[in-house]
This record gives sequence, structure tokens and C-alpha cells, in this order.
Amino acid sequence: MTDPMTETTLRAAPQTEAVEYARRLAARTMRTWALMEREELVTAIVAELVANAVRHAGTALELRLLRGTGRVRVEVRDRAAQLPRLTVPGPLDESHRGLFIVDRFATSWGADPVTGGKVVWAEVNI
Repeated sequence: MTDPMTETTLRAAPQTEAVEYARRLAARTMRTWALMEREELVTAIVAELVANAVRHAGTALELRLLRGTGRVRVEVRDRAAQLPRLTVPGPLDESHRGLFIVDRFATSWGADPVTGGKVVWAEVNI
């Protein structure tokens, strides 16, 4: 990534409160960046990725929001090696919706193994 970026970061313990902290940070950041028209999409993606990290990795996590030319990138790093898998939920499924929602809202997304864990990321065009 060679774009000039603006960045904000949140480090959190793997507790359900982390999802709300992350949502608030994302909403505040999108307003600061004057990107209110994308606030709902980005905060939904942030909530799903952080919730997945809390639920499935159960390790300390780091959320990064990066603003680049033409896009906002959401990254959630945790210390679990297992990469996420997209599943298509049935109409009555109460769970397994996180990455399905990310897949629908994001322009692109993926997961990359890194030393000591992984980074799950999603980008939204602005």
C-alpha cells in the first residue's frame, strides 16, 4: 500500500465489550474523516470482524482503520492461526453470519497469516 493513509487503532482484550468499543471508534473515525455516507457499512464490518475475533480466536486483538485513496480498510489482527471461512447461513441460522455480512458490505476482504496469528481485512470504496 503506497497510498497516503490516515490510521486509527484500538487494542482490546477478547471480551464482548470490545465489539462496542470498536463500533464507537469506527463511527467516530468515519465522522472525523467526513465519510458519514460509509459509516454504517464500516461500523457493521468492524463489529463483525471484532466479534469473530472475540468468539473464535479468543486472544488479544487489534483493530486498525486506514483511510487510503478511494477506500477505507478495516484490519483485525488476533493471535490465532486458523483462517476464517465464509459460510452461507440458512434463513433460520442465528450464527455464521459475520463473514457473510462482511462479504456483502465490503468491496473486497480476505485473511492473511502473519507471525503470531492472522489479519482479517476488508475494504470499502469511498
